[in-house]
Amino acid sequence: MRNLISVSSAPIAKLGGKKYYDLAGTLQVLREVFEESAVDGFELQLEPEWDSENPPLTDAKLVDWAETPKFTFREILTLLKEQRLPILSIHASRDVGNYLCSGRRRDLEKGKRLITDTLSLADNLGIKICVFHIWDTWMTEFDPGNLVKVFLDVMSQFPRVKASVENVPTRLKHCTPFSLVELFDFVTLDLRWAALYDELDKFESIVDKIVNVHLRGKLEQNRWVLDRSSFSFQEALDKIINEWRYPALLTVEPEGGIDSSSYGSFIRAMKSLKNKCTAL
Repeated sequence: MRNLISVSSAPIAKLGGKKYYDLAGTLQVLREVFEESAVDGFELQLEPEWDSENPPLTDAKLVDWAETPKFTFREILTLLKEQRLPILSIHASRDVGNYLCSGRRRDLEKGKRLITDTLSLADNLGIKICVFHIWDTWMTEFDPGNLVKVFLDVMSQFPRVKASVENVPTRLKHCTPFSLVELFDFVTLDLRWAALYDELDKFESIVDKIVNVHLRGKLEQNRWVLDRSSFSFQEALDKIINEWRYPALLTVEPEGGIDSSSYGSFIRAMKSLKNKCTAL
């Protein structure tokens, strides 16, 4: 039985000429891609631009926050139930870690609320995997033990959902992304960050904790490539599936520029990936 193949919603919105924060437009593109039989499903990225309370804490200048549409978690739940798309995982707002690490009580409470709402959304839809950025990637001082406690306290309320922590960069002294994620029960392995810290091989020791792998890659001639890395996209895939015997979800996160002119190449690359995973 092969690994399920998914793709992140935010970057592929551009394949249909949509913006990553255009939820209705993004869902339309997901429908078109799914009808091509190119993927088994999708990872839905929840965007902080949808939050009506305040602008994003991360990448705040990407768009004019005041002009972006806003959605409550209840509205997102309704839309997803109407669409009946195969959402295999949900990626929480990229701001969660910034709230948890800010040192302000109101921010900590908002971070906990975002975790709760994300897990509740997944639970209501029967989605088994969520992905979180749990720390502020720029902070040089925070308490990992406290993050673990806060996170476990919330996730324990949703036993049917695997709340995974991604190996995003860190500036915490004497720590690396791997040393932080191994503290948690479930992990999402991102190839780009594993390459940046030269830590891919370390993840074999915690493969039983990994529930999702972000296959970061750039689209080149109907295939995925990983540059600026000591290993190639295919080498990483072979290692994870053949050597580690990793049985779970693989989620493509396209890097670089893709747009509507890339649609055919994207579909061919995804079908090729599905075939390779069947053969491996």
